[in-house]
Amino acid sequence: MVTTPVKKAILCALLFAGAAWTAVAADFYQTRGGIPNSQYYFKNDKVGNQYLFFIGDTVLAGTGLKDPNLRYSAQMVKGFKKHFPAAGMNETRHMQPGGSWFGQFRVSRGQPVFGEVICSGHLAILDFAAGDRTADLGQVKTSLEGVIRQVTLYRATHSRILVYTLTPEMLQAYKAGQTPEYIQVSEQIAEHYGVPSLNLAKYAAEKIIAGEISFEAFSADGINPTDAGAKIYADAVAAFTDALMTAYPVPEKPKSYVLPAPLFPETDDNGRIIGYEDQQVKRTGDWKPGQASPIGPFRHLLVSAHPGAALTLKFKGSEIGIVDVVDKDSAEYDYAVDGAAFKKLPAPKDAAGPAMRPVALAKGLDRTAEHELVLKVASPGTARMGGFLLNGTVADAFADMSPLQRIDAIYAAMDPIVYRPPAGRFANIPKTMAKLRDGGELRMVLLGDSIMGNTTSSSFELLMMRDYPKSKIVKIASLRSSTGCKYYKDENRVQDYVLKHNPDLLVIGGISNGGDAEAVRSVIKQVRAQKPDTEVLLLTPVFGAMRDEHIRTFTREIDTTTSNFRFNMQKVAAEEKCAFFDMTSPWWTYIQESGKTPGWFMGDAVHGNSRGCQIIGRLLEMWFAPEGN
Repeated sequence: MVTTPVKKAILCALLFAGAAWTAVAADFYQTRGGIPNSQYYFKNDKVGNQYLFFIGDTVLAGTGLKDPNLRYSAQMVKGFKKHFPAAGMNETRHMQPGGSWFGQFRVSRGQPVFGEVICSGHLAILDFAAGDRTADLGQVKTSLEGVIRQVTLYRATHSRILVYTLTPEMLQAYKAGQTPEYIQVSEQIAEHYGVPSLNLAKYAAEKIIAGEISFEAFSADGINPTDAGAKIYADAVAAFTDALMTAYPVPEKPKSYVLPAPLFPETDDNGRIIGYEDQQVKRTGDWKPGQASPIGPFRHLLVSAHPGAALTLKFKGSEIGIVDVVDKDSAEYDYAVDGAAFKKLPAPKDAAGPAMRPVALAKGLDRTAEHELVLKVASPGTARMGGFLLNGTVADAFADMSPLQRIDAIYAAMDPIVYRPPAGRFANIPKTMAKLRDGGELRMVLLGDSIMGNTTSSSFELLMMRDYPKSKIVKIASLRSSTGCKYYKDENRVQDYVLKHNPDLLVIGGISNGGDAEAVRSVIKQVRAQKPDTEVLLLTPVFGAMRDEHIRTFTREIDTTTSNFRFNMQKVAAEEKCAFFDMTSPWWTYIQESGKTPGWFMGDAVHGNSRGCQIIGRLLEMWFAPEGN
């Protein structure tokens, strides 16, 4: 007879085995906590959330592959699409030197050097095996754990996957019947954080050991797979993604991951890149900021060809280094921490062309103490600085400033903008100008996209209220990413995006109107049909990608001989009795004449950074300035 406890045990076992969402494992992968948040985003296909960011090295690049679609990252996206065919998925790959050590800085919450945050999305696939080949295992422990923590700290709903690709050292260990130490450490971290892992190295090694393929046929250089090797990886990826997508059900909503205490006491999740333009970085000697970089993903560089030019940074933290661009003509540096004797950082002797160089200068510092780094150009040649790699913090130079003081400090470090607005520009906004001059509350609604988000981030209304001290401006940002009037004009959306805010002045701008000035006209007419006294100001585009029309075909004066968006917006403004500001002309003219690369003013490939926002804000201040000033 089967006893009740035994019956319960059998029932539990059957339920466990039959649950479709039970975490599963194979000898070359572990699903652990799965990626249920990403499954949610795949299913719901939220705008802006479908980015999968792969971070690694040349294996991600598909180096050596005749068919680039065989790279394992593309195969992983294919595996996810199998289960969520309607989802829009963007495979973004970030290849970098430095393994997980540099990775902990590269995924940090701020990216002033590169002008982009690579943790933009919902799923991080991390592959540092090749980059960590020569790294000390102690460093791997803290840096790889630091990467996991940084990704989660940036966005608590981020899903994460660890991938291990094959190296000669790993193959040697597997041939000896051992698990490579690197994978032991990585799996310890994955287990601690419940992160799924895909051991492509083990899967491929077993094929090689079984004689199904030689190592030479698998990889011509020992790291990057051939097409035949990539097909082996593809088989493993297919099995892994199937298991991962069926390990857990799609949740009703994403859940934030709560970080446990660090697995290793030395792990520091304060890795960050301090841009050379940070106000805490002091420059002496001849340096040129905002210079174009010969390689990506740097948006701009600090350049000097003068021995003795120096940088000084005070910081608190356990580790300091730099990331720069080196080439055949690179200069050497001398550096010292905390007043110690200067050490030399030589220029590379075998540079074949411009390359990113992340390098540690000092480790194991007292993380609670204040430190100072001095870095000097020490030889003829060219120094091309990107920024500082810091496990720690620097003081915020703006910490005790009001918002107005802060934007004034940012602008004070820029060349002044020279712009003379046209006379008569206020003819169609008399009520707005009366409230500014005479006092009262002015409700200003900004309608558009994330570029209009840059506009509101400039805090231009504080500058206007300083010029018009009797006024009170209530600024309402009514924005939707990548959205223009083609969207707002339909289905009575003007009610939710404009009219419910009861605007006195509606400001329409951004780069997402699709060149359709008639859609802008439609929004204006719909708003005035229900609120006739609404005044309107139309802005022409600023920022955006270099391929966008207003940059690609830029003319300082509006081209009135062809149909273009600036000209068409000007006509709509005249015909609908709106104010009009061709901001494109003074904005791009200023950047062109600045002596700096456009990336100096940009936060990513499309948007302005704090300096770029101040161009917008100061131009609006000048446009609204009392006539005659």
